Amino acid sequence: MHELGNSLIRCYLAILLVFLGFSASAQVPSERAAAFYYGPHIPWQTLSIYDFPVVEPDQGRGVPDPFRTERFYAYVSLGEVLASRPYFKKLKPEWLLGKNPDWGSHIFDLSSPQLRDFLVEQVVKPLWEQGYQGFFFDTLDSYQLVATTPEKRQQQRQGLAALINQIAQRYPRAHFIFNRGFELMPLVDAPVDAIAAESLYQRWEAGKQRYTPVPEEDRQWLLNQFAAMRDQYQVDTIAIDYAPPAEREQAREIAEKIADHDVIPWVTNPELDMLGLGMREVLPRQVLLVHGGSNERFWELSDAVRYGLMPLQFQGLVPDIRAINSTMPAGTLQGRYAGIVVWLEEDDLADADFEDWLVEQKDAGIPIAMMGYPAVDPVGPNAQAFGFESRPTPLSPPTVTRQHEAMGFELALPKLIELSSPLHNPSAQPWLELRAGEHTYTPVAKTPWGGYAFQPFMIRSVLPGEKGEGLDRWVVNPLTFIREALQLPAMPIPDVTTENGRRLFFAHMDGDGFPSLAEVKGYQGQTDARVLLEEVLKRFEVPTTISVIEGEVAPHGLYPKMSAELEQIAREMFALPHVEAATHTYSHPFFWYDAQRMPGELYGPEGQLRLPIPGYRMDPVREVVGSAEYINDNLLVDGKRTQMVLWSGDTIPTPEALAAARQGNLLNMNGSDTIITRSAPTWTLIKGIGLPKGDEYQVYAPNQNENVYTNEWSGPFYGFERVIETFELTGSPHRFKPVNIYYHTYIASKAAGLESLQRVYRWAQSQPLHPVFASDYVRKVLDFNTMVIARDSHGWRVKGNGELRTLRLPASLPVPSLTSSNGVAGYREDGPGRYLHLSGGHARWQPGPDSAPYLQQANARLTTFARHEDGIQFSLIGHSTLEFAIGNARGCTLSHNDKPLKPELREGTLYYYRSAKHGLEELRLHCSH
Repeated sequence: MHELGNSLIRCYLAILLVFLGFSASAQVPSERAAAFYYGPHIPWQTLSIYDFPVVEPDQGRGVPDPFRTERFYAYVSLGEVLASRPYFKKLKPEWLLGKNPDWGSHIFDLSSPQLRDFLVEQVVKPLWEQGYQGFFFDTLDSYQLVATTPEKRQQQRQGLAALINQIAQRYPRAHFIFNRGFELMPLVDAPVDAIAAESLYQRWEAGKQRYTPVPEEDRQWLLNQFAAMRDQYQVDTIAIDYAPPAEREQAREIAEKIADHDVIPWVTNPELDMLGLGMREVLPRQVLLVHGGSNERFWELSDAVRYGLMPLQFQGLVPDIRAINSTMPAGTLQGRYAGIVVWLEEDDLADADFEDWLVEQKDAGIPIAMMGYPAVDPVGPNAQAFGFESRPTPLSPPTVTRQHEAMGFELALPKLIELSSPLHNPSAQPWLELRAGEHTYTPVAKTPWGGYAFQPFMIRSVLPGEKGEGLDRWVVNPLTFIREALQLPAMPIPDVTTENGRRLFFAHMDGDGFPSLAEVKGYQGQTDARVLLEEVLKRFEVPTTISVIEGEVAPHGLYPKMSAELEQIAREMFALPHVEAATHTYSHPFFWYDAQRMPGELYGPEGQLRLPIPGYRMDPVREVVGSAEYINDNLLVDGKRTQMVLWSGDTIPTPEALAAARQGNLLNMNGSDTIITRSAPTWTLIKGIGLPKGDEYQVYAPNQNENVYTNEWSGPFYGFERVIETFELTGSPHRFKPVNIYYHTYIASKAAGLESLQRVYRWAQSQPLHPVFASDYVRKVLDFNTMVIARDSHGWRVKGNGELRTLRLPASLPVPSLTSSNGVAGYREDGPGRYLHLSGGHARWQPGPDSAPYLQQANARLTTFARHEDGIQFSLIGHSTLEFAIGNARGCTLSHNDKPLKPELREGTLYYYRSAKHGLEELRLHCSH
């Protein structure tokens, strides 16, 4: 976009507006919002929260299928064209009037009917077919550069109007936004949604490469234009202003000034390749996690993944994970990324290009957290940019002179302190300050650009020099450090552990050992699968995801003589209403990367690669999709279908295996090792919720199975009961995880294992939980990754796909005003977090609270919810005896099918209800006050 003005038209319209009595006085700001994004990797989900999202179509391959019902506006230059546009070579020379010297572009002769036809066919038609329902027409006044007489200008103006009308007639459902083009409005017969113009308060002077204030005369002229457009044509008006990416607060101030004129603001950078802001401001949740220096074979096992995911994801962040020697994100990251975390396990890993790029991000105002080792050379050319001053390695042990309360979190500072990075940062706020001789050292600090925590003051082993699962401890509180270093704002946080105020609960089983014979009394000579069916699945009606390994169960597998019996047991399991089907693959790969790399081999560098199915070559599609089809065709009835793949072996699937699952319409889960216990009470054993792998995503199981708690099934075989400790430690003081009973078939082969599993089930049934299927949980994790959170004037607006229904509110944020909210069913404040309940995928609210009734908790999902002047109406459906509570219910009566329901318990204004049914439809709460 660029500006072209005409002084005569300005003067004429200004006089006309004064004569007609238009005023630019402050008005009520519009509730609508616009966004303009011309950068790479179009954030479709984020932009869809805006009413007028405009994108540069050349940056994408059309509107993705999930967003084709949304109205996205494609940028289209109608007045001129750059030679870089794909269709430029098809233009005839006589269709061009001249050049725009500022941009090097070619100006159209819009009086040509042939050119107009060309633009409709070659520019607009492909965009319409790509899913764009709207068009943002730019350069509508370019003809003024070359049309020097009133007659020629009128000719071009009429040609431009004819082109727009032609587009509107060809695509009657299309909508339009004009960039300026005020004089075209009387001439067009098209559904114009808005008129936009650049620079109401602050402009960008390209020639001088600087931001400058807009003169009052120019601003008043534009405000008068906007007022005339709103009054005469009932269109919205949009002002696009410019501010430095790092000056986010200045951008907010400009946006507020613009909104005071009843104009929709959008404040961005001159390239429009960042996510700017208006009165609706998306708070970015994506964080760039850069890793390097791991000695592990696979990057999935790096410390950045093992330890870094949890504190990021728990605070609502969505990691974009890249190796330090890979390509970094293009475009301006401001507004798109919440920050950058560089997690290095060795020193001196960053090259000059990465350091320079990191300095650019710092200068653009992107918060940066350095973990482990410095991301720039402390004695190199970029050290000063981050405030680092190198210090000599101390000759004697330094002493602590200052220590933040977040230090010594799980492990006290060592008495013999060794510095991995001897440096000082005089511009920082020290979280740990040391002194040795004449020198001061700050190995952990918060800085103006973010913060850093260098080893050994980030994570240390309880046994110096020894490594092993369960030995590591956080020296610094990771939640506090990440929040402070990345300067995270107080915002509603999407939460996958909870729904309607209750902790989620589900069970899932990997099919390993399905044919094994049981040692349990009364079942000698029978399979452990039969024991599990009779003693667990039929006794505990808990939503459970059961998987089988095709290569173990099918007649063409390893046990053809047992297949008929095994398939019958699987059919009986899958026929249970509280069981959903999953595949545990065809050949149970033990090492996914090696098995795929050596498809014909049975053994690899780590050992056996998969089950020894004769004549089989490992293929990820056969493993995932093929095994699911076997289950669908042979083991399921009554319309059931396989829902998931539960990863086998090392649970490190390749991107190809993940893609096979997605393309086969299968959800996926398993992996990671959340095994915190009272003997190893460390957050280093609480892992993340999932891992992105390119365009794919692996969802982690919330915790681990009995194999870990029984020392790889070597005993004690009752060890799985210790998972209750894991549930308790991941539920309080922070609710990090849902309750997930995860086991293998073979746990039922031994009496001690079976009893431990039953004990865990009984514990779970004694807790106030919210039962769901594993597939429900997986969908919530996927929704977590795309949910959009935005400030909206003085309130909040969220948009997800409706699977994730819980937002966790920080203590600094008030609960909503329910009477003015939309999509908010209630909240709960008496647990380990403050949870906000959504009734669907979209919600908006202003701060409260108020005295309106609300859903305080429920162990079932809301299927309908509506708020009325005299109460609420809602429906619940779940998997167990229904339990729920309503807040602010004093003076209210709850009824179902016109019959009143009495509360089981009353605590102040909280009324608790219980029903033997699993669901109730059209509950009606009527309040007399």
